[in-house]
Amino acid sequence: MKWIFSILLLLSFSSQATPLVIRLADDSSITLSYDQISQEIPANSFTTKLPWYKEPKSYKGMRVTDLMSYLDKETSSISAVSFIALNDYAATSNINDILKYEPIIAYMIDEKKMKVRNKGPYWLVFNVDKYPEIGNDVFYTQMVWQIDEVIIHSNP
Repeated sequence: MKWIFSILLLLSFSSQATPLVIRLADDSSITLSYDQISQEIPANSFTTKLPWYKEPKSYKGMRVTDLMSYLDKETSSISAVSFIALNDYAATSNINDILKYEPIIAYMIDEKKMKVRNKGPYWLVFNVDKYPEIGNDVFYTQMVWQIDEVIIHSNP
């Protein structure tokens, strides 16, 4: 009986263990669960080759712009978005690049839910096959993995 309880506890923890905190310019925050993100925000998928893998991988997630729409935030009022990793690594993408290159906050890789050990639970990914001009260190350093927090910066 104890092992059944342990398994149920582990399963409930793993389903709750991937929240994403969104911090807004007014200092408020919203916490989204994996289920909210994967079920309520439109998904986008693409396959691209990134320097961290030998072969192209398929990524599925929400466009950053779809997240803004979900939050009722007009992109015209946003200057940039910062992505913070579990280890506190952070990078900021300006809104013009987000609009032009349509990065996603991926939560699946090759049709599997991303785990922390595989750059999850969330990873900002740009499609460098579609936009080869961004296949460089400037954009690679923006591709934060193990994201647990997103900060939306408003125009001054």
